[in-house]
Amino acid sequence: MSAANLIHHFLIPSAQMTDERFEGAVIYICRHTSEGAWGFVINQPLVNSVGGLLSELDLPVTAAAMNTPALDGGPVRPEAGFILHTGQPDYKSSFAIAENVCLTTSKDILTQLSYDGLRHYLLCMGYCNWGKGQLDAELAAGDWHVCAADLPTLFSTPFEARLAACYEKIGIDPNRLISSVGYA
Repeated sequence: MSAANLIHHFLIPSAQMTDERFEGAVIYICRHTSEGAWGFVINQPLVNSVGGLLSELDLPVTAAAMNTPALDGGPVRPEAGFILHTGQPDYKSSFAIAENVCLTTSKDILTQLSYDGLRHYLLCMGYCNWGKGQLDAELAAGDWHVCAADLPTLFSTPFEARLAACYEKIGIDPNRLISSVGYA
């Protein structure tokens, strides 16, 4: 798969993945070029809710925000928040990832969250990052399975069901995976 083709795709670890930080993870890829790649884990909720984080910033909080968990987006900069959302890149620091999927890092979007102004969003704390050629090498080594992203899996599927949904999309039964190969 070429570098440009992984934007708006999910990565799921293969049985041979050795990095425990990604065990059971579904990662949404936002950028993948010859210079590197980055994305967000989208299926590992944190104890903190979106509302809890908004209240720490002295922003109004709705009941919906209090019941929406923030996500552990990855091991890089876990103190920083990133918002994946549907719609257009209408905020100060937004860009489109795919049709109807944007990433925003500016604080102006938080006002929308505090008033339930966004219908579909994920607040990710931290992100995943690969250096030049690193993800391509991991893909060639068989460390990852690739699955085309879709909006229902990204925003609506329960967190605990996202990994199974990706396996099903690519036709893999995770109960039949093995992490080693034998020789006869």
